[in-house]
Amino acid sequence: MAPDPGLVYHGAPERGLKMGLAIAEKRMPPTRKIDALLPLQELDLAIHRLRVRRDELPRKLAGVEEKVARAKTSLDAVAAEIKALKLEAAKRESSVKEFDDRILKLTVQANQARKNDEYQVFLKEISGAKAEKSRIEDGQLDLLYQVDEKAKLEKLRVEDLKSAEQEHAVEKRKIEAEIAELDGQIAAAEGNRPGLTGGVDREILAAYDRILAAKDDGLAIAPVGKYDVIEDEGKATYWQCEGCNVGITSQDLNVLLLGKDVLCCRNCSRILYAKAPEKK
Repeated sequence: MAPDPGLVYHGAPERGLKMGLAIAEKRMPPTRKIDALLPLQELDLAIHRLRVRRDELPRKLAGVEEKVARAKTSLDAVAAEIKALKLEAAKRESSVKEFDDRILKLTVQANQARKNDEYQVFLKEISGAKAEKSRIEDGQLDLLYQVDEKAKLEKLRVEDLKSAEQEHAVEKRKIEAEIAELDGQIAAAEGNRPGLTGGVDREILAAYDRILAAKDDGLAIAPVGKYDVIEDEGKATYWQCEGCNVGITSQDLNVLLLGKDVLCCRNCSRILYAKAPEKK
C-alpha cells in the first residue's frame, strides 16, 4: 500500500533516518510503557468484535418480523374487503325487502282499482319495481360471489401469516440462543480485563480508556507503518499512523522507539505504537 497522495506526510527519507533509528534501537529498553497496553488492546478488540456480532443479530430478526408484518397487512386488507362486500350485500338485501313491500302494496292497490286505466298504471309501476328489484338481486348475487372468492383468498393469507409467524418463532429462538452465547463470551472476556490493567500506568490507562470510548472500531492503539516510495532522488521511506494514514515525523518515531513517552496521533488521537526495526 503506497501513501495516499492526498495526505501530507511529515516523514523523512530513509537516508536521513538510518542513524537516528539505529541510535533509538540501541537505546530502546527491553519493555516500553506502550507494551503493557498491547494485550489489553487485543482483549478490548476481541470484546468489540463480539459486541458488533451481538448487535447485528436483532437486525437479522427484523427481516423476518417485516415478513410477518407484510403477511398480516395482506390478511387485514382481504378481511377489510370482505367486510365491505358483506356490508354492501346487506344494504342490497334491505333494498330487496323494501321493493317486496312496495310491490305487495302496489298489487293490493291494483286489485282495488275500479278503472282499467288505474289498474294499468299500477301494473306498470309493479313491473318497474320488479325490474329494479331483479337488478338489485343480480348485484347482490355478484357481491356474494365476490365474498366467496375473497374468503378463499383469506384462507391463503391466513396460512401465509401462520407460516411467517412460525418462521419468526424459529428464528427468534435461534437468535436468542446466539445472543445468550455471545453475552457469555463478552462477560468472560470482560472478566479477564482487570488482570491486564494492573500493570498499566494509571494515567496511560485513563487516556487509553478515554480514546477507546471515543472510537467505534475498538481500536485505541494504532501501529506505525513504514512505506517505501520511489522518488527522483531514489527510494525514500515514510512513516504513518495506520489508524488514519496520516504521516508522523522522524522525531516522533525516535521517541516511540525509545519508549520513554506515549505519543498520540495528531489526527485521530490514537496511541501510536512502533515496532522495533528488525535486526539484520
